[in-house]
Amino acid sequence: MILSDDARGNEMSVIAIVGMGGMGKTTLAQFVYNDNRVKKHFNNLDAWVCVSEEFDVFKITKTILEAVTSSTCDIKDLNQLQLRLRECLTGKKFLLVLDDVWNESYVQWEALCKPFKYGAQGSKVLVTTRNNSVLSVARALSHRLMELPEEDCWSLFAKHAFHDGNSNAHGELEVIGRKIIEKCGGLPLAVKTIGALLGSKPDVNEWDKILKSELWDLPIDEMGILPALRLSYKYLSSPLKQCFAYCSIFPKDYAFKKDQLILLWMAEGFIYQPKNRTMEEVGNEYFLTLESRSLFQKSSDDKSCFVMHDLVSDLAKSISGQFISRLEDGCSHEIVNNTRHLSYFFKQEFHSLKKFETLHKAKRLHTFLHLDMSGYNWPATT
Repeated sequence: MILSDDARGNEMSVIAIVGMGGMGKTTLAQFVYNDNRVKKHFNNLDAWVCVSEEFDVFKITKTILEAVTSSTCDIKDLNQLQLRLRECLTGKKFLLVLDDVWNESYVQWEALCKPFKYGAQGSKVLVTTRNNSVLSVARALSHRLMELPEEDCWSLFAKHAFHDGNSNAHGELEVIGRKIIEKCGGLPLAVKTIGALLGSKPDVNEWDKILKSELWDLPIDEMGILPALRLSYKYLSSPLKQCFAYCSIFPKDYAFKKDQLILLWMAEGFIYQPKNRTMEEVGNEYFLTLESRSLFQKSSDDKSCFVMHDLVSDLAKSISGQFISRLEDGCSHEIVNNTRHLSYFFKQEFHSLKKFETLHKAKRLHTFLHLDMSGYNWPATT
């Protein structure tokens, strides 16, 4: 579907991967984007943009231009920016990936697509989204991800729940485990996360307790947080809960290094030094536990970095509430008296203090953290 040159006239065609959160939309898009055959087909003229909730035409256009030219851009005017991108794309076959799109404005979509229409026939824009309205706005051909079949769910679950991936020697646990994965609704993220949780508790009584948890009966809230993720958080120790919630200080798709995060935990006083162990060793243990629970995952761009799935990031934010805020381009979480930890992260240059005008409300601020733009995660060829 991606490689087929059935474009409508001279326009590029838009393909949307649609599905619930946790279905694996981004994973599938990365698989396509990083495939050498796809790279060759589009002559390595490609770009990836993590969009999330904010649909900023200038920001997205600038990211695409910098990706296709492999250089930074200091153009401040949208029209000039799009003219430059148009020059780069004219007559060439390209692939653009817009990950996690929520935009429902046809006007904004058309504004973004102006330079794309000058590409060669066969150019593609690949969109991932949870929002069905995006399909009509983008006039996209859709590829809807379906729930994993039961046996595929079990294979994925067993890989994480049993150290050897083999459930044959754990008959009683398998009976309970199969009942648990029925509650995951065929969502790979839910299956993987709950499997990782149960893998740390190889006890029949513990598995049965998780099977019967009331959290399974809670509806998926407006943020799309899955019961399996809430369960994974519930069974963390108190220090780990604190360390995990602190990670909501990072924007979605932000790539962070393990050692840097551990140092932040230490600076915040989240890690206590026991006898005969350093705080770094304890922090490393905390980090590995969160990674083993599938709350952290390796970045597809830089294997030395880690990211959180969007739904995991939403979970951390729902837990930290008003205690942690972020200032970002075009949007921010509310700064109030309760705000203890604040980060700021701007992809565009700023020359005004207006972005910090509500900072005075945070009377008990402990953390004022600048996040480097270089930490933003753009999937690339592996």
